Amino acid sequence: MSDTAVAPPAAGHADARGERRDDATAIYGSLLVTGMVAVQWRADSVPDAIALTVVVSVIVFWLAHVWSEIVSRRVRGRMTQGEAFAIARAETPMLSAAVVPALVLALGPLIATTDQAIAAALFVCIGELFVWGLIVGRAAHSSPLLTLRVAIVDSLLGLVIVGLKVLVIH
Repeated sequence: MSDTAVAPPAAGHADARGERRDDATAIYGSLLVTGMVAVQWRADSVPDAIALTVVVSVIVFWLAHVWSEIVSRRVRGRMTQGEAFAIARAETPMLSAAVVPALVLALGPLIATTDQAIAAALFVCIGELFVWGLIVGRAAHSSPLLTLRVAIVDSLLGLVIVGLKVLVIH
């Protein structure tokens, strides 16, 4: 057993303003959106309804995350309204994960079939996971190969969600 103290891993990395940023909420939001789109894809699906469900559900999950973090911090002591707003702001990447897939679902049927619009939304979800994997991988590793591996693993998680839907529903 070593006497050397091990520092806990950083929760995130610094953003452009030098503030700590935690991208976990964006990845969580992207996985959540991927799962919601995948499980609602059926023969009788209505992309607008899926888009609305995705947006409302992500807002509900965002509120749950914000509230649980506020409660957790209040248990440890007093907290200001500004701190509560900072928590809400820190969780907004989860909301951003729903924007592009919801737009693809809402606008896709104007130029494609329903199935193609839903498939495109899932493709966007997997793409978002890949991009977030690159961002997180780059922050955590100096090696481009390790960065790419993180992005691939994030994307594979999204593909597993879609695959599980196919196995369970079909």
